[in-house]
Amino acid sequence: MTDFIVESLDDTLYSLVELCACCHLEEGFVVTCIEHGVVEVNGPLSAQWRFSNRARLRLQKAWRLHRDLDVQPAALPLVLQLLGELDALRQENRGLYLRLRHWEDGL
Repeated sequence: MTDFIVESLDDTLYSLVELCACCHLEEGFVVTCIEHGVVEVNGPLSAQWRFSNRARLRLQKAWRLHRDLDVQPAALPLVLQLLGELDALRQENRGLYLRLRHWEDGL
């Protein structure tokens, strides 16, 4: 059985310092991720940057990929995109499987 962790995606915004403190990330890693397009920021100066919960979750996933699998920062956007597509295909597959089961049970 798979355990899922669900986090609220409220409207909380984090500064770079707050993001790094709450996620235990180094500022250099976050800046590198921004440079490679893992997440986008809303201003030219790091003091103006604000990160949403979605960006926080994406950066945390990027860090785990980098730390655990040695995925280089330049490859992180592609890897994250492919993982997202894989998740979407799994959800679609599950939905189709449930529809098929419902149809088979009706026979």
